[in-house]
Amino acid sequence: MIALSKITTKHQTTVPKAVLEALHASAGDQMVYRIEGGRVTLQARTGKMADLAGKFAHFGKRPTRAFTVEELDQAAAEGWAAHKPGKPGRA
Repeated sequence: MIALSKITTKHQTTVPKAVLEALHASAGDQMVYRIEGGRVTLQARTGKMADLAGKFAHFGKRPTRAFTVEELDQAAAEGWAAHKPGKPGRA
């Protein structure tokens, strides 16, 4: 799929409807831009942070060590993978 949008003089753009549908994003959701090696990936942040609570072994407790960025990314990916695509938006 290819989708295009223009950037305005205020550096704003509208995310094409096809992209929003593919990400199961709706009004009020946040968009996450990840920049790596000259490429940008776009991900919708839907749902609530509380949905990730069970993905961290020490949630609600002081951890015995700091989590790495990779561990946090993995936990978030697993949490969002369990999100039901047919019900986008707020839980």
